[in-house]
Amino acid sequence: MNKIIFLTALMTSLIASASGNRVGNGGDVVDCPAQTELLDFYESNLKLQDFPGKNSYRDIADEVLKNLARLSPTQARNYQRRLSQFIDESDFKSNVSLTNIRDSKHLFKPKDEACKVQQIAIRKKEASSVSKRFLVDQDLWGRLSERSKAGLILHEIIYEHFYKLGEDDSIKARSLNAYLFSEQAQNAKSADYWKIIREMKIPLYQ
Repeated sequence: MNKIIFLTALMTSLIASASGNRVGNGGDVVDCPAQTELLDFYESNLKLQDFPGKNSYRDIADEVLKNLARLSPTQARNYQRRLSQFIDESDFKSNVSLTNIRDSKHLFKPKDEACKVQQIAIRKKEASSVSKRFLVDQDLWGRLSERSKAGLILHEIIYEHFYKLGEDDSIKARSLNAYLFSEQAQNAKSADYWKIIREMKIPLYQ
């Protein structure tokens, strides 16, 4: 009887571990010798905010969501809740090479051959008691600016949201993320924001 209980518990643990390792989606950076930048920002033509006086990625992320609350209060509340959970749900690992998740569908290669598009984060389809939801490359994370760190976290939050709404690549999530960090968003009115959401054909509503 004890053997049966032991084997049942072992199989349950293995199944949970396996399901926790099923890949959902992820985030990318452009890694260059002189600088590593979030793909969302690297490919965007928008002028990004400098966030003067904000010295940590958490402060910058809070500032971005504070502005989003002016444009879309419900969305901002949900993202703020996920922001507070992200670090606790993330496993940061050094000396790893993450599996390339082919969901970015970016349309370029960096001109500098020394620069590479690299997978920095993976969101697993399910979390479990033995596996956290996000896997992050600690070495690439350490090379990011505080703004790009904040951008990566919000990228994962936005992409998680959009994935549930039916998006199977990160194109729209990256586009909205770069917009939220831009000077354009800082100066936008609510109507401007919702026009962009409609143009992106994202099923969000005021």
